[in-house]
Amino acid sequence: MADHTPDSAANADMDLDPIARSPQTDGMPMADAIEADARRGSVPADVLSVHSAASLGGSYLTAEVSASAIRHNMSLIRQAVGDAKICSVVKANCYGHGLATLLRLLEGLTDFFGVATPEEAIVLRQMGCLKPTLMFLPACGWATGRELRQALDRLIVENVTLTLVHKDELRAIAEASRRVGAQAKVHIMVDSGMGRGGAPIDESLDLFRAARNEPSVALTGAYTHFATADDCDLEFTRHQLSRFMDVVDLSGGREGLTLHAANSAATIAMPETHLDMVRPGIAIYGYPPGEQLSGRWDMKPALRLMGQLMHTMVVPAGSRCGYGLTYTFEHDTPVGLVPVGYADGYLRSLSDQTTMRIRGVDVPTRGRVSMDQIVIDLTDVPTANVGEEVEIISANPDSPHSVENLAKLAGTIPYEITCRLGRRVRRVLVD
Repeated sequence: MADHTPDSAANADMDLDPIARSPQTDGMPMADAIEADARRGSVPADVLSVHSAASLGGSYLTAEVSASAIRHNMSLIRQAVGDAKICSVVKANCYGHGLATLLRLLEGLTDFFGVATPEEAIVLRQMGCLKPTLMFLPACGWATGRELRQALDRLIVENVTLTLVHKDELRAIAEASRRVGAQAKVHIMVDSGMGRGGAPIDESLDLFRAARNEPSVALTGAYTHFATADDCDLEFTRHQLSRFMDVVDLSGGREGLTLHAANSAATIAMPETHLDMVRPGIAIYGYPPGEQLSGRWDMKPALRLMGQLMHTMVVPAGSRCGYGLTYTFEHDTPVGLVPVGYADGYLRSLSDQTTMRIRGVDVPTRGRVSMDQIVIDLTDVPTANVGEEVEIISANPDSPHSVENLAKLAGTIPYEITCRLGRRVRRVLVD
């Protein structure tokens, strides 16, 4: 059986992360610590019930996250970018891999962190992380009125670098800086052609000028985001890069600015986009950012999802199973029940398509994926017992139930498979 002991350093501050497991004593979560945090307001009320339930002990599902795989992938990135800084993207709970599980490890391997929302930025600070942190979504789109003012004040005090896309935001950020008596750091995001946010090209020069002239705000960087860096044809990505650099040049040059544009795909495929900093996300966790880039780097998937056999029985020939009774057994068949479903991120679209691994044997799933459970066919391992380990997602990219292969079966991308892993999944650092 695999070692599921959480890494002590990585889990030391788990009680501050509303997504992570509760702190533990002798392997058991401490409900009183969770409830105390909830009273202080550091754990949102909507997750208190989840953590209180966890205090019963144990977990049906465990995501084993490989420290050696993360180190290997970060080493590949570091070798590729040379002197450029690395902004490790840890939004969406480290793409589902667990922020509390990976934070201490990543802190020693990166220069910057990237998050999406104010909550994600503040959670980093609550966990004791002082690394420079960039929030990608415009802060002023998060709320209005008093709520917005409080959020901006907190983000500036916590030294979170804000994304700036409009002059109205600049005024709000400058007012907040004066309220708290601290200069806000901002990076301007330029929409160079993706059409999904950022300052439009024709407004960018005025925004750069206004930001440089606002004494309450420190313009420390500028960036753009690529739409097609994972395609075979990189012409449009080069066009985006050219437009972005033209804006920077016309706005007064790059002196004093950290320039960044490269996502995982561009970090791998386009060295000319590395600039002063790169922003890898999915590559950190060991998955190619697109099929065209599969095999370009020897990345190691970091995640392995394990469950356990909860129930076994033999169903007679002609029996059907699952909602809609979509699968019919042709002969008397030993089957087992695995406690994973779409509430845990195991997509319903995977119904009747996948395998899981038990005793080293890949066995097929049968019937529809339910909210909390799925049936597996134990014909090839008829003596399997309740409590035995079941590998639900493999860290081996060649496995039929690897993240990449599950994504193909579901008609989606690896990002969605890992990001959807739910709160009921315990994350632990291994090796």
